[in-house]
Amino acid sequence: MSRPQTFDASDLAMAGLGVAEDEGWPAVSVRSVADRLGVSPMALYRLAPDAEHLRRVIADAAAAPIQPDADAGGLIEALRAWAPRAYRHLGRYSGLPSYLIAEWTELPSWLDIVEAFLERAETEGVVGAPAVATVNAIYAYVLLRCQVRDSMATAPRRHLAPVKAQRRRYPQIRRNIGEFTAAKTDKHFALGLDALTLGLRDRAAMGGQHP
Repeated sequence: MSRPQTFDASDLAMAGLGVAEDEGWPAVSVRSVADRLGVSPMALYRLAPDAEHLRRVIADAAAAPIQPDADAGGLIEALRAWAPRAYRHLGRYSGLPSYLIAEWTELPSWLDIVEAFLERAETEGVVGAPAVATVNAIYAYVLLRCQVRDSMATAPRRHLAPVKAQRRRYPQIRRNIGEFTAAKTDKHFALGLDALTLGLRDRAAMGGQHP
C-alpha cells in the first residue's frame, strides 16, 4: 500500500472503522490501523497517543451517520425512527456495541445523540429522570440487542437439552421452541422495539412520565 503524505483524524477514524468492519472491533489496534493507512505505528501517535485514545477516536466516528433526524416528529417517534437505523449501522462493526456500552459516555458524538433526544424531550415538557429514562430505554435497548446479535453470530448451536428432557417443566418454551433453537435476533429486535415504543406512548398518553 502506498504511504500517504499526510493523514488527519478523519483518515485515522475511517481506517479504524475499515478494520472494524472487515475484521471486527477486537482487531482494532495501533498496528492494524497503521497498516490500513500504510504508515508505521509511530506515525499514529501524533493524533492518538495511545491505543485507548485511538479506539475512542474510531468509536466516536461511528456515530456520525446515525445522528437523530431533526424532522422525525415527537420524542417517541424520533426514537422509534432512530433505533432500527442505529441497529443496522452497528451491525457493520462486530464487537463495537460491547465497547460502546461501557464507553459511550466518554465519546462526544454518542453524547450528541443523547443530547439531541433530551432536547426534544424538553420541548415536550419531559425533563429530568423521566426524560433520561425514556431516552435510555431505546438507546440502551439498541446497544444491548446489538451485543446479543454479535454474541449469537459465534455462539454454538442451541440444543435446549433440558427442555427436551423435562417437557413438563418448560411447556411454554417447548411450544415456542422454534424461536429459541435458531436465534432470530433481527425479528426479535423489531418486535421488542414495537413493544417498547408502544409502552412509552401509552405512558405518555396517560401522563405518567415518571418511570
